[in-house]
Amino acid sequence: MKPAPPGESSFRQVRRTGNFRLLWAAGALSAVGDQFDLIAFPWLVLMLTGDPLAVGAVIAVSHLPAVFFMLLGGSLVDRFSPRRMLQASNLSRVALATALAALILSGLAQLWIIYAVALLKGLADAFYYPAQGALLPRIVPAAGLRQANAALTTTTELSGFIGPTLAGGLIAFFNSGTGAAAGLPGPAGADGAGLAGVGLAFGVVGLAFGLSSLLLLGLRLPPPAAGEEDGEKRSGVLKSIVAGLRFVRGDAAMLTMFILIAAAELFVEGPAVVGIPVLADTRLGQSALALGVLSSAYAGGALGGALLAGMLPAPKRGLGPALAGAMVLSGLLLMPFGFLDALWQGALALLLIGAAGGYVDIMLTTWLQARTPPRMLGRVMSMLMVAAVGLSPLSNAGAGALIRFSLGWVFVGAGAALALTGLLALSRREIRHLTMPESALPENDTPESDTPPGNGKGG
Repeated sequence: MKPAPPGESSFRQVRRTGNFRLLWAAGALSAVGDQFDLIAFPWLVLMLTGDPLAVGAVIAVSHLPAVFFMLLGGSLVDRFSPRRMLQASNLSRVALATALAALILSGLAQLWIIYAVALLKGLADAFYYPAQGALLPRIVPAAGLRQANAALTTTTELSGFIGPTLAGGLIAFFNSGTGAAAGLPGPAGADGAGLAGVGLAFGVVGLAFGLSSLLLLGLRLPPPAAGEEDGEKRSGVLKSIVAGLRFVRGDAAMLTMFILIAAAELFVEGPAVVGIPVLADTRLGQSALALGVLSSAYAGGALGGALLAGMLPAPKRGLGPALAGAMVLSGLLLMPFGFLDALWQGALALLLIGAAGGYVDIMLTTWLQARTPPRMLGRVMSMLMVAAVGLSPLSNAGAGALIRFSLGWVFVGAGAALALTGLLALSRREIRHLTMPESALPENDTPESDTPPGNGKGG
């Protein structure tokens, strides 16, 4: 990439490259598919069973492959092209979403089929996310990573802001009297009838991932450094995974960050993914449309947080306290969530939670990408995803079971645990003194750090 002319921003520089534009558009389409999937999957299970435990169990099954295959996916990304891994995962999602849409619209969808699709979808995700995280640093210089991450996340969250409401509206329309007037079945009964809207939503998922795959065909990655690719292939998959684990274990700041992310996901994933659809169905009285509005509110907040991350100067210090503060704020906002009886209250809380999370996510992703050697990016990003979703099966299944007894107190417990984790994080020196790597900052804008010069393990 040519050096930027004087006065030109890093983002304007990376935006001019064809590779980044293709990745940007492909990511936007994938985000649309993800958001429709996010609404359609739990709603499909609720319409078939009416059981929050079943919703949690299906979502838990979709996350199981992350525990067992994500590290393998990261190793393969480092051995082969991340673009090829993205393509293979996208095409798998196309096939699964299209097949499920056809089964739903033909009236053949059954719960065991949904479990199977959820498991296979999780397997595709295990290869998608490490490849996605490893691809951007290969086409964008380190100094432009923060703006590039902000651009991709902003587009993703914009899709998330619009997508859930569109998905919820699509499902509500075709399962209402209006949809029935068009010759389509009405609201679901015990036999699962009335799933036309959900079937069409999965059709949108397949279309979005298909178009994303076409765009990825145009990506042209630079060749790996001399000897880097051959060295990875000679090491063997198992040794490659072990080397990645040792790398993270030897970096105190990175290891602590992954533990904090895992704790946050344990406390929040289940109540959010299982509890919010149940809240929309039982307390807010607007069913799928309410679920879509709540999901869009969170995405809108994350969109604002990502925009701030891209526009404000890169922080020289304070990444760790920002993470801890976001956890405490989110926990406090989550505690009363299960007792809300007005849609605007839930939307406002999720807007604020999303804003805090969106800002911190950009900063931490940039920190991780700039800190990690290119040959390790796939494995490190896979370990990030394991931290983020590895405990999700337990969280989703546990939340589904506990919500049967008390929806409100599940949110109280989850929020309190998240806030306490954020406070405890500040007791760790590596979190209090976490700083952005110099390579990810604009020229002559380097952080002050308590770490001695030349110590690569410093924050």
